[in-house]
Amino acid sequence: MKIGKGLRIATALMLTGAMLTACADKGTDNSAGNSSGKSSAAAEKKYKISAMTILYGAAPPDKSTGKKAIEDRYNIEYNYIPVASGEYNNKLGVTLASGDVPDAVLFPYLDAVYFSSINSGQFLPLESYMSDSAKYPNLAALPKDVMDSLKSNGHIYGVPRLRGIPGATLVLRKDWLDKLGLQVPTTYDELYDVMKAFSEKDPDGNGKRDTYGLAAGVSNGFPFISLMAAMHAGPSVGWVEDGQGGIVPGEFAPNNKLAVGYLAKLYKDGLIAPDFAIKKDAQIEDDFLLGKAGVVGNWGYTAFNKDRLEKARAVDPKFELVAIPPLKAPDGSEGGYVKGAGFFGVFALNKELEKDPGKLDKVLHMLDDQLGEEGATFFKWGVEGVHYKVEDGQKVVTDLGKTEGPNQYQMVNHANEGDWILVSADTPETTALKQNSFAVAMQGKPYTSQDIGLYSATNAEKGAELTQNVVDGLVMVITGHKTIDYLDQMFEDWKNRGGSKILTEMNEAWKARK
Repeated sequence: MKIGKGLRIATALMLTGAMLTACADKGTDNSAGNSSGKSSAAAEKKYKISAMTILYGAAPPDKSTGKKAIEDRYNIEYNYIPVASGEYNNKLGVTLASGDVPDAVLFPYLDAVYFSSINSGQFLPLESYMSDSAKYPNLAALPKDVMDSLKSNGHIYGVPRLRGIPGATLVLRKDWLDKLGLQVPTTYDELYDVMKAFSEKDPDGNGKRDTYGLAAGVSNGFPFISLMAAMHAGPSVGWVEDGQGGIVPGEFAPNNKLAVGYLAKLYKDGLIAPDFAIKKDAQIEDDFLLGKAGVVGNWGYTAFNKDRLEKARAVDPKFELVAIPPLKAPDGSEGGYVKGAGFFGVFALNKELEKDPGKLDKVLHMLDDQLGEEGATFFKWGVEGVHYKVEDGQKVVTDLGKTEGPNQYQMVNHANEGDWILVSADTPETTALKQNSFAVAMQGKPYTSQDIGLYSATNAEKGAELTQNVVDGLVMVITGHKTIDYLDQMFEDWKNRGGSKILTEMNEAWKARK
């Protein structure tokens, strides 16, 4: 998930695992006629509610048992407007310009379009409603860290689609580790030794030196977050505090030479593939799953699934993996991973809703219900006998539930924590792996990238070009074509090309939010 997509000076250097959205079964069953989602103020009147959201697969049917169950639950006529992900940005811009704006609109990213819209007064400040724990208890209970990051000019304009706050971790081949008689590393030096052994000591047993320590590559937006986290620097942990009362991109953080120097050493010593700079995210994941590398980064708890395990074990039945607890920082202090933003996009509410308090109350109750345990369970499973059945005491999704269950029409979701990080396809093994990763990511001293929810107009205009320059420079340093001191020149070049203004705008926004 990327929040503040245009705000990071993210390098494209990457260690990746897919980050998939997850939620799971927990809680009390609900029938389609359950009225817990209805507001007392508007229960008698049937409103037509419209919501526009992004679509990542096949569109659900406009008329279905799932949509009918939602309409019955809330006593509404539901105009659900899903837009294919490839078309969403264009559709969003056209919709906002038209003046015919749905009641609730998803902004996948806190970007130029979002900030322009809220600053122009198209959407409603929500903090007064969201603090009303008597009327909207689940909205009022949203995580403080998440809500603080959503503040703009003292206001909150969106209800977040919650995601797990624990971030991505480093993961390694435990079967290789055991075969070579090694222990899970706790420091960067120990990690280097493990990766060196993976590169040189034939962990796959084929008698060839054809493995690498690290699955690495270049891809936009998938940086070395989990590898570099304990250094608070490097490509790319987002924006971090600079030790002088401000924030700075991780590529230019105080420890940047230490972090990039570590990567350069891995390359020089043959612990990452010589062609890493042309590898993309799918290739990097395959390098790990198919036995070409023993360590991979940025694997969040959602990356552990049955399909990946089956793919890996088709090559090596002994494939086993483990999430590495946060490494100690180079100075020996306790390290930590970078936490996730805790949300992916927000639903903003049309300013016109305040002219009809009953309708506004209805929309807020719908969102509140979906955030809660009972409502989230209804959206997850739908109606018993229609969208799911119970076999041997366990819920099983029906074919109808897979294609037109209420979850196909959902706006926001329960917090991804505890059992809610699980999905119906999880096995006992993937369940344990997810839960362990979730816990490991929060060990030590985890921290949040400081750019989440901040906006720089200059970065929106020039960020892509500047990012590419940074990527090119970092590749030259890592591959030894430039010395580590070239990072100083890169920083000056970045500032001269517009980075100085980005620094000013981001720091002003950061201090205003504090």
